[in-house]
Amino acid sequence: MEEKMIVIATESNSKALVLKSYLESNGIECFLRNENVIQGAVSEGVKVLIRESDAERALKLMSQLRDTSAGKHKEQQLRKILVPVDFSEPSHNAARYAVMLAAKYNAQIKLLHVFNSPVVDMIPFTDVASIQIDFDMNYHVLYNSAKEKLQKFYHDLKSFAQTMGYDNVQIGYSIREGYASYGIVEISKRYKPGIIVMGTKGEGFKSTELVGSVATEVSDETHIPLLVIPEKAVLKGVDEVKKVVYITNFDKTDKVSIRKLLRIVSPFQIELHCLHITDKIETPAIAALMTDTKEYIKRVVPKVKVKCDIIEAKTSEKVIIDYIEKNQINLVALTRHKRGLLYKLLNPSLAKRMIYHSEVPVLLFHE
Repeated sequence: MEEKMIVIATESNSKALVLKSYLESNGIECFLRNENVIQGAVSEGVKVLIRESDAERALKLMSQLRDTSAGKHKEQQLRKILVPVDFSEPSHNAARYAVMLAAKYNAQIKLLHVFNSPVVDMIPFTDVASIQIDFDMNYHVLYNSAKEKLQKFYHDLKSFAQTMGYDNVQIGYSIREGYASYGIVEISKRYKPGIIVMGTKGEGFKSTELVGSVATEVSDETHIPLLVIPEKAVLKGVDEVKKVVYITNFDKTDKVSIRKLLRIVSPFQIELHCLHITDKIETPAIAALMTDTKEYIKRVVPKVKVKCDIIEAKTSEKVIIDYIEKNQINLVALTRHKRGLLYKLLNPSLAKRMIYHSEVPVLLFHE
């Protein structure tokens, strides 16, 4: 009986040829599908196939290759935390959590409020001439109101920091006009924080609040890790973060995200769970991928206790929530992938569903 072939990677034509050469030089026979020598690459990418029995050895070789490349780039230390606020209780919750994080990392905090100046576009055309609107005055009223609220928020947070014994945490604030997610992304590019911390409400939110949709829009437009504190999260302190689960799909961005995650949780003594959910029966290839992931984590942080689970299920959200409760997870981490607009509308991402329904903080990475 002929042995089953599996796809070990999907790359551009040039990268597929390099990978094929690398694996074959280490004794693993490879085959390419969708190869297009003339055009260099095809839209769906070139698939690199190997025999299933070679999966574990191939994955180890590929892991060593990636580790060599990754080792050339040092991760930046987490020294700045950006906290977008809208003055709601979830924002207060997130800001207080950010203060505790800042104390742990010796980082500074910038509070950011983005206010939206409404455009009058519903006045009947015949009435425009008879209605005088002083847009400058309207802007200043909105700006001054937002600034007053932000300053109160700032002073309340400083009082919290002093009460908790975090007097040394530096806190600043900034205000700007615009649409929430765009304003957050623009400021993050200038401020260059190591992490963005946001509070969010579940479904049934008001349109003026920083909600799941804004959080996912921010994660779409920036590569900065985004920590979302759900409204239902009960936070006693950052030291309660003992068990973290990373939800893996075994793609090439996983190790970058895991490395960032380990950097973020480095001040804590954690137990790291790696969870993969599949609607297919577990195969040797899936088991090999999980083994490779576990071995990578042990190489990067040898002292971290690692537990890996593969669960067969058709839907992932309920499985994850049940897993969180059963294993007493304190933080969920996952990578958010780029998807087409139509697909987003018809299939809300796992990241967005977790933001709405999770009762523990959710840490999002972007591919």
